[in-house]
Amino acid sequence: MAALSYELLTDPAPLQVPEAGEEPNGSVYLVVSNPTPDEVIWYSIELRVPCGQREGDLTAHPKSINARIAQNNATRAGEDPTSVWDDGNGVLTVTPRPNSLFREAGSLVLVLDGFPVSDKPGLVLLQVTERAANCSRAQRNPVTLGLVKQLPKVPRNFRPQESLVAGGADVVLRWDGPANLEYRIQGPDGLSVPVPQRTGAGWEWAPKAGEEPKRDATYTLTATLPGRAQPGYFLTTTVHLRSPEFEAVTATAGVHTPWVRGTTTARGRITFTGQGAQIRDEADALGTLAAAGVEAVTVEARQVDAVELRAAEAAIGTVTAGSVRGHDDDAGRIEFPPGGIRVGHGSGGDLGIVTVETVSAAGINTGWVGDRAGAKGWLEFPQSGVEVRKDGGTDWGTVTAGEADLNDLVTRRAQVRERLTLQGGLTVDNVLETQDGPPRLIVHGGLEAEGDLNAWRTLTVAGDLSTKAMLRVQGESRFQGKVNANGHLSVRNGQEWIVHTNDGQVSVKGDLRVHGAFRADS
Repeated sequence: MAALSYELLTDPAPLQVPEAGEEPNGSVYLVVSNPTPDEVIWYSIELRVPCGQREGDLTAHPKSINARIAQNNATRAGEDPTSVWDDGNGVLTVTPRPNSLFREAGSLVLVLDGFPVSDKPGLVLLQVTERAANCSRAQRNPVTLGLVKQLPKVPRNFRPQESLVAGGADVVLRWDGPANLEYRIQGPDGLSVPVPQRTGAGWEWAPKAGEEPKRDATYTLTATLPGRAQPGYFLTTTVHLRSPEFEAVTATAGVHTPWVRGTTTARGRITFTGQGAQIRDEADALGTLAAAGVEAVTVEARQVDAVELRAAEAAIGTVTAGSVRGHDDDAGRIEFPPGGIRVGHGSGGDLGIVTVETVSAAGINTGWVGDRAGAKGWLEFPQSGVEVRKDGGTDWGTVTAGEADLNDLVTRRAQVRERLTLQGGLTVDNVLETQDGPPRLIVHGGLEAEGDLNAWRTLTVAGDLSTKAMLRVQGESRFQGKVNANGHLSVRNGQEWIVHTNDGQVSVKGDLRVHGAFRADS
């Protein structure tokens, strides 16, 4: 009979034989105790472990066994025993220090762990050989202890292949368990579906197309024993999605996220920045914002051909943008260079047209000004001044004004419909000019009058005075030089004539007074 008491424990209990593709590890604990009220003289304890592939073998890999003393209160402090594991023969030997006794009610725990359990179920017998003193002589006391290896009878290790997946299509569930159970998976919607019989090592299940979860989901594995109506085992596991979808979200304390994306085919998104938010399309380029009404203190955009603000009504305090444009490809756009505003159209650099009811501006710099249709008069601004054109072409046009106030008028031809009043004088180069003090008209060259030429005051002619028709002088006339009349010459006193010529004859009506000589050739 052994002097000490021996008890064998396993973890798990009983040990599980691995199924195809599994390598479950086991642990064996040997508890050695002194059930007597006296100290026991002991010399060694030897534990022999059967190793191999047989039903009675513990493991096929003795080198993987981690054998050691786990707990010791059998000896006094400083008298800890030593242990040696022989992985070639599968023997653990524990030896006390010289003269060290096994204390009354003391215990010693030996551990074998870290080894894969052999793959054949059955009973494993471990041999313990105790060398202790019985009275005054030492003797060897053999002890046989047994443990059980068996196939798993319950499902275990229900788990997702990956606990965090990108989408519901990536959900895969796995577990270990015997093949004689009926397994079903209950999803987050409460529906339970059967699991087909496995074809390889371990069990695996994935939701069918169209049944994938759209958010974090908890699954329940049920296992039913043959012939039973109700499941006998329940295991649960949860899968988390990186991009969950919800029918509705109510957040009373706010939602914290770097961006939000839609679930439609063309999935635009809103990205939140330190300055506010950006609208982006499915290619992560700047996108379009459409709204029935927009109220904002400030709207900032790089350029509106990349970011568009569409609204039936917008109340905006400030808009900061590189450019603003219409919806169509050839629509007009407004750019904001450092100097002001530039209006263009299309995708190129073509300038556009501004149409307004009224323009109030401190100044306008433009090459030309015309009507909307482009077929009427227009103004061009060369370096010399202003040119007026007509009919949308290059022909000279007409200026019509109620009054024109000009410092100088330089023209090739002038036509005045009514009266022409010149306050500063008139000069026609090499032809005529007006002078002040006293006012007079100087004609350089000939003066021709097709009608009547009337001088109500004094008419002074420095050179020759020729008339093709009648020359009529009312008042005093003075000639210095000759007077030639190729036609008739008449001197009248009111309606009555005094002297006139007619067909080579000079007639005098009244007195003829001559101061000086009077000569007649015949």
